[in-house]
Amino acid sequence: METKTKLQKYVLNFMGMAGLCTLLGCGSSSTAPSSMTSAAPMVMTVSDAPLSNILAAKVTISSVSLGTASGSSKVSVLTQPVTVELSSLGAVQEPIEITNLAFGTYNSVTIAVSAAQVTYINSSGQVTTATATLSQPSVTVALTPSLTVNSQGEVQLRMAFNLAQSFSISGSTVTFTPAINTTGAQVSSENSGERQLEVSGQVMSISSSSITVQSGDSGKQFAFTINSSTKFPNGVTAGSIQTGSIVQVEGQTQTDGSLLALMITPESNENSSGQQEDGAKGVIVSVTKSSSGAITSFSMVPQESFGSSSTSTALNVAVSSSTTYGIPEDAQQVGLVATVFTTAEIFPGQSVVVSGTAGSSGTLDAQQVTLAAESIVGTLVATPQGTSPNFTFSLGLAATSYLTTYDSLTSLNVSTSQATEYGNGMTASSFAALAAGASVETHGYLIKDTSGHFALYATEISQVEAPETPESGG
Repeated sequence: METKTKLQKYVLNFMGMAGLCTLLGCGSSSTAPSSMTSAAPMVMTVSDAPLSNILAAKVTISSVSLGTASGSSKVSVLTQPVTVELSSLGAVQEPIEITNLAFGTYNSVTIAVSAAQVTYINSSGQVTTATATLSQPSVTVALTPSLTVNSQGEVQLRMAFNLAQSFSISGSTVTFTPAINTTGAQVSSENSGERQLEVSGQVMSISSSSITVQSGDSGKQFAFTINSSTKFPNGVTAGSIQTGSIVQVEGQTQTDGSLLALMITPESNENSSGQQEDGAKGVIVSVTKSSSGAITSFSMVPQESFGSSSTSTALNVAVSSSTTYGIPEDAQQVGLVATVFTTAEIFPGQSVVVSGTAGSSGTLDAQQVTLAAESIVGTLVATPQGTSPNFTFSLGLAATSYLTTYDSLTSLNVSTSQATEYGNGMTASSFAALAAGASVETHGYLIKDTSGHFALYATEISQVEAPETPESGG
């Protein structure tokens, strides 16, 4: 199950409860803060929506602060700058900090960005990486309604960047101007989907009651509680997961400020040594085949890196007869069979997680390749067909989409299931009523079927909306 709160096209969500370490004297923490009589716990998360020709977008957030209704000085909620990769998240919310926020009423959010880098497909179909010029590094957006922090427990603040409007690409010139949506609410008033989040990364420690993971994106560590609600794939237990291995943890914020692990999925082969494993998550941009037609390697744009894997803008991954392939548990929940993903199903435009042994700079010998979820924005070619929960529809792709560039796709067949969730206030019924031309973001797993046709199995669908207009710039 993917994290589910998607705010528009290219969204950067900060799930926060409120508090400022600077004011309260707390540091950045991966666990729930100690109770305070005049503060509530806060979790900050980031998420986004996809842009059709962007393969990776790294943004350094230098500060986040909240303005109070009383008009007093702003409260900082980010203890230190953090660099996050936005394009891989889609509907997924990733935590970037847990802290405390003082009781009070907050009516605005100010975010400052100190750097932005983007890897995209240019007009000639080439993969290009550029550092963006920051035309407006700071922006303030109103919180409507205001966010009230009190003794009722953790609150959530979502700040969503619309990357399609934030990045401007003209030839080789790239500029970045933050375009943001903001909402805030008490965690206790939100549904389970709005409270979900996800971290992929290295296992730093694990026991029968908790797991601590270092994000392959931000590099920060987060602790999740393990209890009877936590699920594992068949044959996997907390005891079988070793430190140093790569996992995906799908979790949920709790009203006390802690994080609960709902699903823990290994993304690397068994690590009996406890040593840090190497790997990356990203989008495949090319494949290399032998004279017999078998795929021997592929090149990918890394969005997250694990261990000593190269953090360069391209990673060449070698596969062999000993390489294993797998799909996450939530991919099986939306209809994929565990054996459907093999080397024959690897193609440009597909998102994967690779783990293995890093070689010289920019290379990796893959021990395991795991299918990863991705988000694709497009327009409905026609009204969805079928009945809830099993819809099928065709998603029209933009001419600049990397799937159009690499695979000549103008549309993509998508299917839903009982496990598909709907975001941004949409329901299965309202989705079924959408007319041709409606813009939607679909998050899910992309494969080729037995006939060689592309198909996306949806874990979440949201209707794309425009971001709010910033009140002022920095």
